[in-house]
Amino acid sequence: MGEIALNEVAYEPKKERALVLTLSFGYGHVRAAQAIAQQLRTILSPERVLLLDALDGCRFFFHLFYVWPYWAMIRHAPKLWARLFTARRHHMHKKTAPALLFEWGCAHVFRTIESFAPDVIIAVEVAACEIAALARRRGQTEARILAVITDYETEPVWVQDEVSHYAVADSHTAEQLCAWGVRKDAISVTGIPSITETGSEKKALAHHRLDDGRPVVLLMGGGMGPTRMDQVAAHLCSCGEPLQLIAIAGRDERARRALARLQATPPVTLHRIGWTDDVPSFMKAADVLISKPGGLTLTEAANCALPLVLYDPIPGPEEKNAMRLVEGGAALLARDPKQAAEYALALLRDDARRQEMKVQLARFAASDAAQRIARLALHGEDPRMSADGRSEDGFYRNSQTYQTVEPIAQRA
Repeated sequence: MGEIALNEVAYEPKKERALVLTLSFGYGHVRAAQAIAQQLRTILSPERVLLLDALDGCRFFFHLFYVWPYWAMIRHAPKLWARLFTARRHHMHKKTAPALLFEWGCAHVFRTIESFAPDVIIAVEVAACEIAALARRRGQTEARILAVITDYETEPVWVQDEVSHYAVADSHTAEQLCAWGVRKDAISVTGIPSITETGSEKKALAHHRLDDGRPVVLLMGGGMGPTRMDQVAAHLCSCGEPLQLIAIAGRDERARRALARLQATPPVTLHRIGWTDDVPSFMKAADVLISKPGGLTLTEAANCALPLVLYDPIPGPEEKNAMRLVEGGAALLARDPKQAAEYALALLRDDARRQEMKVQLARFAASDAAQRIARLALHGEDPRMSADGRSEDGFYRNSQTYQTVEPIAQRA
């Protein structure tokens, strides 16, 4: 009995507090953070799990000097952003902004860390990782830090001495971290965490009142833009084929206004959707997805075995995301909105090609990633993998996915 009591004292997850920290630079980071928090709440009591978006409550000048310049570059000067991202990697930058900007601009986050007193901080965005590391460096917390990377590409800023462990999308991302000095035993290849619809295709069609006799094309623009999804939609609305187009603009008001001006020519029908938390259900109902290649969107599509046409990747991680899936035969990459529409129509006509893509998408699926990351955060290691469960290169690995694949020629 005494030995059992000692074991219980050594690890009692019910008594731990977990802080899931992110910054809402787009839809993916927030949704990944929500998926992890949801899983943690099933293990711990809900009041012991806090999900915090650092941009919710940050000071005006933090938006002025950190947030808005990013969006301005992405929307109006993507080549400048590409050069900046490349320079950050080339020069091995260890910060995206001076520490004082985080300390002053996100003071509420540091206060929350002190008052909530988490035992573990799960950082689901690069600046969230910087903030968590800074709080530990300043002595405001002794929490373990688990960094969760939600793309198939990373950068040296993620490598902070204060981080205990990394959860990454695939072995390529793991190898990048190792090249920058992270130990292999501090990395788990979990896949990208998401909330995945588990119902049937027919249930999803009925839920959204769609006609199961016509194919469904789902069009997305990344949740917060920038996007040319209205131009893709315009091509599809006039294609003359019997399809149902669902366009999800998210919080991108510019995209919503542009979509509102479109009229579909029968037999095409257009369904315009703003912000929704039901994306996996829409994916379950769709035959083809046209989307910007955000890491979480790609994982959700892979979990639903939904063939992909990618367009308008943001320079940096999104370009690498697209490359990984295209080389793996799981997606097509269009050079412009017109080609994106043409690729989607070609896939609708080619059942064999869509089936082939579904097979390849299984390599990128990670439906249990959020659950594994939650347990990794609390146990300090992946409970599904023991030392003899490592692959030859030494990484803890999702047993279903992330094998090395030979490039498959892109074809429409």
